Amino acid sequence: MKLGKRFVLAACVLAVAGYAFGAGAAANPYGVCAHVSRNEFGARSETYEMMTLAGLGYVRSDFDWYQCQRAKGGAWDFAKFDKTVDDAAACNVTVLPILYGIPKWAYPAYDHLDDFRDYIRATVSHFGMKMPVVEIWNEQNISAFWKDPNPTNYLAVLKAAYETVKSVEPRVRVSFGGTAGVPFGFIEKVCKLGGGKYFDILSIHPYSHPAPPEGRMDAQIDKLREIMAKYGVEEKPIWITELGWPTHTPDVSGFGLLSAALKVARPEKKTWNVVYAACVADDAEPPKAVAEAILAVLPPGSAAVACTPRETCRRLAAGGVDAVIYPFDEKYPADTVDAVVEFVKGGGTLVDFGGMPMWIASLTKDGVFRHGRESDHPAWKDRRRLRIKEDAWWMGDKSLPEEMNVFATPEAAAAGLKQEPTGFVAQRFQTAAFLQPGDRMIPLLVGRNPRDGKEAVAACVYVFDSDFKGRIAISGLMGRGMTESNSEERQGILLARAVGISFAERVESFFWYEFRAPERDPFYSEHHFGIVHDNFAPKPAYGAYKNFVIQRPVGSVQLPGAWRDEARTTYFPQWTRPDGRSAGMFWTLEPAGLRDLAFDGEGVEFHDVWGKRIVPVKTGPNTWRVPTGESPVYFTGARIKL
Repeated sequence: MKLGKRFVLAACVLAVAGYAFGAGAAANPYGVCAHVSRNEFGARSETYEMMTLAGLGYVRSDFDWYQCQRAKGGAWDFAKFDKTVDDAAACNVTVLPILYGIPKWAYPAYDHLDDFRDYIRATVSHFGMKMPVVEIWNEQNISAFWKDPNPTNYLAVLKAAYETVKSVEPRVRVSFGGTAGVPFGFIEKVCKLGGGKYFDILSIHPYSHPAPPEGRMDAQIDKLREIMAKYGVEEKPIWITELGWPTHTPDVSGFGLLSAALKVARPEKKTWNVVYAACVADDAEPPKAVAEAILAVLPPGSAAVACTPRETCRRLAAGGVDAVIYPFDEKYPADTVDAVVEFVKGGGTLVDFGGMPMWIASLTKDGVFRHGRESDHPAWKDRRRLRIKEDAWWMGDKSLPEEMNVFATPEAAAAGLKQEPTGFVAQRFQTAAFLQPGDRMIPLLVGRNPRDGKEAVAACVYVFDSDFKGRIAISGLMGRGMTESNSEERQGILLARAVGISFAERVESFFWYEFRAPERDPFYSEHHFGIVHDNFAPKPAYGAYKNFVIQRPVGSVQLPGAWRDEARTTYFPQWTRPDGRSAGMFWTLEPAGLRDLAFDGEGVEFHDVWGKRIVPVKTGPNTWRVPTGESPVYFTGARIKL
């Protein structure tokens, strides 16, 4: 959506002049993530325009070291970043830079601290208070962004950055690098080592998708505050610098890859009896919709059932199961591994189409472990027990590119796998390194590494004929085939609830990931987190975010006290607007219906999550019968009484 330069100027002038759109972006707590300094550099004007119209005041983007210094000791060139920052400022938007992107000659940063200090010094000296907050790294607690994540090494980098920033411009605040999830152990270790002295803000990325935020995000922040209090940093603000839910097209078939893999694994089978082993508590209801989607892929006469970890083990012990399918993301129910190993040994088939097989060990009794790259990690050991060997550009084989196109092998094509002429895009790969004599790997999707010409396998079937007699089918097409998706409308509803919970939890600033959806692959979740489409046409979530800012304008103050019931099924965060009026929002996870809501005064106005006026029936003094459910209702003019 090209709005035109004249419109850009008008919108940005309106942002500076109008209170509702954030008088003073530095105080505006509403932000988004956008690659305005990387691959979306040419589209930053459209991004800033639409941020302005929604009242959003912060954009988080990568300020890579390698982009501003090409060689060790070379001159600094901030021209590209100057344009990024100045164009944002013209629209009353502030840039939150992520300071990392280390050049090869300075990697790893903790072994080149003098060079790293020079990068921080040059950046802060150049921009000063144009960037009042700087974030040191991104998701340094996982190996995708930090080789061998280590709190001690990260603290060395954080300390160097903090001391350098404060020596140049003491007013610039330093943020702990936004963590993948809320890794309590990693954060506590940094604090225990004295790291609390070296950050002004603690940033986290408390993703919960495909699950909603309630009961997870708020519980994680509560526990995080306990850790912060333990080390005397409880008064430091928490920022959420990434959070979102994608809207990709759900398809467990994986472009037909699942049925093709099963045919290659067991060509003689005409029907399958399948167990979908869900990552849920043993007293929870497993997702029947996933089993139904799997069943639609299987041959006629097959059966598929979703099971808890305990039920999965029980069914495997009873016999009659042909295949176990793990979730279509990187998590797997670790409580089932002992049973699954025996199942595969005896001839059964395991399917893991999560991108990185068995990467995040989910234990019903202990919660979710960190990512499982390290050799002492339970997930690493579980993969080795099943002879699975994964690889990627950030792991063992440094010659691998970040992504490459892969294509169906003759075996996969003969089994019915269809593909576009360009093939598929893969980032994770499999090898036969841990197979035993008699075992073999049948590739299903392969690509040619442009760096060395070698073949890389993105999907395969391990065929065992040693002490193991079963099969394992693996796909490295990360994020594809997941059924856990959301409609565009539900994305907007979840956004409103997540932002509401964040400010109820006293989070200082909130950033949605991400602003613009690349949308190059309809089945790839990573391409569909955006709240506007690739052509900048707004999704419903854009309207939901804009309406939240209207209902809770910049300068609003959160009210203390209860904002959810004890069962954590009903939520009612409240605040005082800058004009002095009481306001808030209400939603419930209970079935939708009509509910009488009481307030402490008259003259209450109601709006739905999209900003449409609601006119409920008045049922008594200061009481209205309001339509309630998972979609929030905003109220203005009085405080709710529950």
